[in-house]
Amino acid sequence: MAEALIPPVWILAGPEIGLKEAFVADIVKKVRDLGGDEPEIHRLYAGDASPSDAISLLRNSSLFASWVIVEFRNVDQISQKADIDALARYCGAPAEQTVLLLETEGYSAPKAIEKTVPSACRKTFFELFENELAGWVRRELGQSELSLDGEALESLLELVPHDTASLKAACLILNSSFPAGSALSAENVEAAILRSKPEDAFTLFEKIGQGELSLSLEVLDTVLDSRRGDANQIIAALVWSFRRLQRIGDAVAHGERFEDVCPREGARSKTVQRQLRAALQHYKPEDCRRIILALSETEAATRGPLGSAFDRQLLHLLITSIITEKGQGLAAAGWSEQGIYPHLVL
Repeated sequence: MAEALIPPVWILAGPEIGLKEAFVADIVKKVRDLGGDEPEIHRLYAGDASPSDAISLLRNSSLFASWVIVEFRNVDQISQKADIDALARYCGAPAEQTVLLLETEGYSAPKAIEKTVPSACRKTFFELFENELAGWVRRELGQSELSLDGEALESLLELVPHDTASLKAACLILNSSFPAGSALSAENVEAAILRSKPEDAFTLFEKIGQGELSLSLEVLDTVLDSRRGDANQIIAALVWSFRRLQRIGDAVAHGERFEDVCPREGARSKTVQRQLRAALQHYKPEDCRRIILALSETEAATRGPLGSAFDRQLLHLLITSIITEKGQGLAAAGWSEQGIYPHLVL
């Protein structure tokens, strides 16, 4: 049968978004060629939609297209046994002239689902190795006759996630910012990328490091509203950032030069170093230790009885306490009357 040319169910795992998107685009092209018309395409996210929503779209054939494609993203976040079982049953007996793409940026889907999908239809897209990234970026920019020196390349790789989709977007920004034939310095790269970079958890750390309360809360709301990070992802990024700041602060306190410590901590770009130097003016290593504990306790609270309903409020309280008290007012333990927020009783 012609339909067998396109397997009906795929598991697409791994953090390399660009190659994954290219694979999905190739599937769509094959379906378009096979069906002779545009397929009906749906993109759903675990947490916003249930597996039953995806299955319903696949089982009920389209009135306007011969094929239906459903991308179901963040499949690793499906945790209810009933949902996993329903999806596993569908994968074992998929509808005709449909394609279900189960996607995750992790490395696996729930085991019960994986067992129903042939190994040939389970693909993992790994990030490029460090030596591959440099060549990929230089080739991409070379198409526009742009070149980078070593320091500029380091800055680009520090500022941009190491997947080809993000790197391609960054190269497009550089292409539109500089004329063909330009040799770009680290300062050129940082100015162009940071000017166009959407706000994320690391932008939030930058504002916290500057002691900017209103801007920090504004960035927090933007990140949450744009769904570029949920509470746990934001907390994880802040924990990572404050741990690095603590290590740098400890090293400087023991007599090392700030400029020598930063490269060891992966902070090579001048922009990131300026951000870290500003943060060290506000937060000493002992402050960072208390803040890291407070972040961990906040994460525990978001996973507790309050659930996700009060994520935003809890993060607002935490960031307000960090900035207004500069770490000094954060308790060493306990969400209680004597804990991080004396007036918040859980």
